[in-house]
Amino acid sequence: MDSKSTFTTEEQEFRKMADNYLKCFIDRCPQHEQCLRWQVGRYANRERPTLTMVNPLNPKMGAGQCEMYRERRVVMMKRGFTQMFHEMPGYMERNVRFQLIHRLGRKKYYEMRKGERLIDPEAQQVIAGVCRSNGWNGPIVYDGEVEKMWW
Repeated sequence: MDSKSTFTTEEQEFRKMADNYLKCFIDRCPQHEQCLRWQVGRYANRERPTLTMVNPLNPKMGAGQCEMYRERRVVMMKRGFTQMFHEMPGYMERNVRFQLIHRLGRKKYYEMRKGERLIDPEAQQVIAGVCRSNGWNGPIVYDGEVEKMWW
């Protein structure tokens, strides 16, 4: 683990997300133990006058095939790719960089590159796809990695 990694407990992560994540309080749902929305709901601030939550009156919610269900999943997030271009030929590097900025957006690209924003599995696939489509067969080198909840 690199020195930039921040360690948070699962409880701290749920508490941090509880104010902004859609919550569920449907205990009768057969999927509630594995549902991220229900688990975050356990950490909701009880003193707030309002909460954003799944409608418990909707007959589709809590019925086993809930469209609001979010699987609780931990994924490997990558951090930074400042070393990725070192072995890449210059012409290829320019093309890859330009295409990544176009696909991810300038701000997001630079935040990911510098390690200020974690790189989720979808963005990792975008980066790999752009590199491979430009002929890069070498390794895609990231500066670090950390396991995080997939929100």
